Amino acid sequence: MTALLACHDQLGDEALALLAAEKQDTSEGRRARKARTALREAADMLLTAVQTLATVHGSAGLGVDGAVSHSADGTPVTLLPMLSTQQTLLLDAWESVQDTVDHLDTKTFPATKKNPVPAREPARTRGALLRLRDGVLALGRELDARGLGDDAAECRDSAQQLERLEVRVCPPSDRTGPAAAEAGVLQGVGR
Repeated sequence: MTALLACHDQLGDEALALLAAEKQDTSEGRRARKARTALREAADMLLTAVQTLATVHGSAGLGVDGAVSHSADGTPVTLLPMLSTQQTLLLDAWESVQDTVDHLDTKTFPATKKNPVPAREPARTRGALLRLRDGVLALGRELDARGLGDDAAECRDSAQQLERLEVRVCPPSDRTGPAAAEAGVLQGVGR
């Protein structure tokens, strides 16, 4: 969960850079506006996942794993709202993270031949993508530990999708040097 929060934090510079770029009355400004809107939507999805994971871990800490009303004879009464199980919430969180990854890949930084959309703050965006990848892999381990192997395999696929996105939107020149070291991305630092 902390990796997902770190990702959210590091996306701030990209949002500010897009805001500055969208003030231009050009096609570049319109693309920046669209990308900033998509980035905000991805951040909303990410925070939904964090809040859901906080509920999962809080429920686990309290020993609560779903709740349903019962009649006097012990029969479950499903007419009233039920508290979701930890597994259901964990899957909901995974769905939000997966939506975040897809949204960043297809809406915020869409792959186009004519007008590719590179990150405006590549070092910080790379750091955000690495933190998101860390969060995806940690969530995959948790899903696997709960016997949800198919979903854990999807996490590995999403991690690879994030690696491809990083290569596409963060220029190679920003993968080394002081900016990359500051973002904690050299030689696997922070991975």
